[in-house]
Parts: sequence; C-alpha cells; structure tokens
Amino acid sequence: MDDNQTIEQIKARLEKFLADIDRVDPDSVNVEDIDEWIGLLDQLEEKVKSVSK
Repeated sequence: MDDNQTIEQIKARLEKFLADIDRVDPDSVNVEDIDEWIGLLDQLEEKVKSVSK
C-alpha cells in the first residue's frame, strides 16, 4: 500500500471518529467509551507516524 492510500485511510477513519463523537449524547458516555476513543486515536497516531517516516 502506498503512502497516499494510507493517508486516505487515516483521513477516512478520522472523519468517522469525529462523526461518531458528534452523535454521542454526553450524558450517556462512560469510561469504556472514552477508553475506546483514546485507543482509536492512538492507532491513528501510530499510522501517521509510520507514514511520516
């Protein structure tokens, strides 16, 4: 997979992540949800680091 494809995948995952966050009811969020989101952001960060090297 080339860097352009990887970057597009990262963008798509980030857009989905942001859309999911926008739809969440703040009163129903629990710690597990936040932990999952942090994990997703960590994965995206690692992908970005791997592309930028």
